[in-house]
Amino acid sequence: MKHILKYVLALILCILALAILTACGDPDENQKAAYDGIIAEYTNLLTARQNGDDLTPPKTDGMKEEKAAIAEALYGIVADQKVETLADLGYGFKDMDGNGTPELILLNRYTSIRAVFTIANRKPVLLEANYGEGTSFLFAPNNRFFMTRETVVDNIGDYRYYTCHVEGDHMVYDAVYGEVFDREKKETLEFYHMVDGNRTVVDRDTFMDELYREYSMTRGTSYGDIVKLFAPYIHYPLGEKVSTENLPVADFSSYEAIRETYKAISTCLDGRLVGNAWLMGEYDDLFSYPDDRSFEYYSQLLYTAYQGGYNEGYDEIDLNGDGVDELVILNEDYIIKAIFTMKNGKPVMLDALTHERGWLDSEGFIHVDREDEDMLEYSLYELTADGDYNLIYSILVAQYGKYYLTKEGKTEMITSERFKEIYNDEYCVYTAPFEANEYNRAVSGLTYTPLTPPAEDPVRNAVTKRWYKGAWLNEIPVDADSAYGAIYMSFENVTETQMDVRVTYTYAVYYPDPNNQYHSLEEITESDLNFTARLENGVFVFEADGLKGHLEFSQTDLWLVVEESSDKRFPVGYYHLSDYIPGE
Repeated sequence: MKHILKYVLALILCILALAILTACGDPDENQKAAYDGIIAEYTNLLTARQNGDDLTPPKTDGMKEEKAAIAEALYGIVADQKVETLADLGYGFKDMDGNGTPELILLNRYTSIRAVFTIANRKPVLLEANYGEGTSFLFAPNNRFFMTRETVVDNIGDYRYYTCHVEGDHMVYDAVYGEVFDREKKETLEFYHMVDGNRTVVDRDTFMDELYREYSMTRGTSYGDIVKLFAPYIHYPLGEKVSTENLPVADFSSYEAIRETYKAISTCLDGRLVGNAWLMGEYDDLFSYPDDRSFEYYSQLLYTAYQGGYNEGYDEIDLNGDGVDELVILNEDYIIKAIFTMKNGKPVMLDALTHERGWLDSEGFIHVDREDEDMLEYSLYELTADGDYNLIYSILVAQYGKYYLTKEGKTEMITSERFKEIYNDEYCVYTAPFEANEYNRAVSGLTYTPLTPPAEDPVRNAVTKRWYKGAWLNEIPVDADSAYGAIYMSFENVTETQMDVRVTYTYAVYYPDPNNQYHSLEEITESDLNFTARLENGVFVFEADGLKGHLEFSQTDLWLVVEESSDKRFPVGYYHLSDYIPGE
């Protein structure tokens, strides 16, 4: 009897286990199924409107609050849309807070968000909706949103600016600032700050400082780039279904797969991204995507490949000392463009750098420089032994010359002197004449392996060009404003085994002009260094007066590697030369 009972219990447990496994399937897909009702109603409303049917506002009497909010939002979003742009409305899934639950996001082709839903107690809830005049709801870095709302009553406008993020089953509003504006008199009546629903009047400087800080940190290179970079893959209920049968797969299941995917991304298009086509999603259907994460990685790497660099290569190197290599995507100039690490046996992207440049210091910290026409931001990260990518600090110059320090989750305004102190004494660990990538090459241990073979022989290509490197120097003469050193390199008498190299060194010193307070007097000297580089063991090596080293040729870059030197013009180190010469 005991044996029979034991057999029956074992059989029941097996059946239960099988049922659980069958029911669970892919947990991500099962959670998405909770949104099926919303997607179906959304599609029905779009179809009805497209067919010219009159939409009837939902009857919410007797409905639970959560259901009523969803019904009203879906109706409002579709009713607010122009008929000719209905096909631009769609939806996507993205886990905005990393808790394993994908949020449902309604958005249009330009990735402007209409609503965000999440799952709470196994049911969908509305977190935020956006429709009507004077509203905007966009993606921002670090899984945040940037939102604006405008309400006008009796010619008095209330303009409110939000930054927010999803946290579990609710939306957290990180910063809310507003301006009350008399549209008739064209004057501001009040600036205010809201915390936990409480409104406090602030002065104009506080409003502008805080708003522009948030704007600068959110905006990145441009709104268009940012919203597309962080948007999910969009499904269009009224659009044609795209066949993925013959498309290459954006595979991020292993480092080898990532390299092959990135190679395919880098070679799938001629030239660079066309901005409007990129925003409209015309590059979204070049690949098929096994999951939502793979599209996000694809989108980031596509932009990195076409806006952030060229001739991509890679290295696998242990950055955090845990015994497991990270995958580093870098260009042949040794600027890091993306970093992946392994977590739970799967590659995870830590960072994808588009307009930014990434480099390592001798302590293994990761530096990310972002420099554009109206913003400077320098961020220092560490990759912990647990695989966490932590921001140590970030210093920012926002619009209008405002300086900020972000550290330990807090942001504060700092003086320009404090900014320079942190940058010069802590962040910028290399010294002139070397740049970040040259320092990175010297201390990181990274090596560059190209993803694709060069289109033409690098040496033959290089010797037909003139090369350049320039740098503002730290050591300057007494009473001078600044000093600038530049190297010009060219080749003559080139054979398969040797070449004559001509290096011209230009040294410019700038002194104050007593007759003009806005300009300096310029003093320029020029000197030459000539040597013959000979091929030994596949490398062109050289010895000159006080100098010994070798040359390294790549597709669009040239490295002058100085191994020994008694020439003050050329300290020991790696010199990266470009075929772009200012003024030519």
